[in-house]
Amino acid sequence: MNKKVLAGAIVAAIAGGAHAQSSVTLYGIISDGLTYVNNAGGHSLVKLDDGINQASRWGLRGVEDLGGGLKTIFTLENGFSLNTGTASHGGALFGRRAFVGLQSTTFGTLIAGYDYDFIYDYVSYYTNVSQFAPSYAFHGAYDIDRLAGEPVSNMVRYETPTWHGVTAGVMYGFSNIPGAFAGTPTGNPRVISAGVKFSPTGTFNAPYSGSLTYTKTQGGNAARGVGTMAQVALNAQSIYTIAAGGMYSLTDAWSINGVYTYTNASHSPRGVVTVSAYELGTSYRFGPALTVGGGFTYVDQHKLGKYDLYTAGVDYRLSKRTDVYMFGVLQHAFAGQKFADNFLVSTPYSVPGPGGSLFGNNASTTANQLAVQVGIRHLF
Repeated sequence: MNKKVLAGAIVAAIAGGAHAQSSVTLYGIISDGLTYVNNAGGHSLVKLDDGINQASRWGLRGVEDLGGGLKTIFTLENGFSLNTGTASHGGALFGRRAFVGLQSTTFGTLIAGYDYDFIYDYVSYYTNVSQFAPSYAFHGAYDIDRLAGEPVSNMVRYETPTWHGVTAGVMYGFSNIPGAFAGTPTGNPRVISAGVKFSPTGTFNAPYSGSLTYTKTQGGNAARGVGTMAQVALNAQSIYTIAAGGMYSLTDAWSINGVYTYTNASHSPRGVVTVSAYELGTSYRFGPALTVGGGFTYVDQHKLGKYDLYTAGVDYRLSKRTDVYMFGVLQHAFAGQKFADNFLVSTPYSVPGPGGSLFGNNASTTANQLAVQVGIRHLF
């Protein structure tokens, strides 16, 4: 009997291999560096801080060719702290991405599970952080426009095939709560996201490209790690962001990038809070190894004040998979906001700092905060 089972399994494997091909790829990023902050809660700070160039992660990506232009795809991606060995995203095993679906050259891609919205996948590439700056340069200590990346639970996502350089998509995240289709303050939120992008090559690697996205989240504002970081910081029952980004290559070595976001948070103790962010950067490649960049961001939080961000970075590639870097960001608060409070310098989901920040401790006790890091990154 066992021999028959074994023989049947072998025959099935051979037969399946004749019609379909499967592959699973292990990939990841490891990033670590030494950071100096001039004012964190009134004191200078030197610390080993990982994931500031890019968040450290490892993942499995799989595909099975079903024939006729149809494929089964899946991704399982874990985020972690290199310096502590702990999982990020609340300790979730696959806290960055976990989905399965079908991909067709004719009909597009349909997936279900846990994944990022279109702001992260379509617009974050155009930020100064993605091009040359540290993650400290994201907008606000509480990531007001979710450019830093916040995955959506219980989501179904569809993307069209690329047509003349244009790709579009929609996503819906279910609350999975009986009688609360739009989510609850302490339960899973409902998330709606959509986006469209253009590139003459169909990828970000093009002479020019751009995108426009929208994401709205309802519920989850009273539960840390459930709603968005901005929702928790503002205790807003509903929040939406419109984000646009683009890049243009002036030469093969010189490019400019830009991002605009508008965020509206409502049903909060502060009433309606609106925030607009304008970001511009440029980078230049001195050959295949050395890249330098600089940029500026203006964030208008209206009733919550304003701040400017000045960013700069230098990256040197030791190989195709390993690079070393130095970059920094200076934040200046004004117009009602008295204390600077950079993203990731402030500790997420901690008590408010001495600057009265909406999200996190380690705010500066002055209007300025400087963060500089020297580090290394390895891709596999």
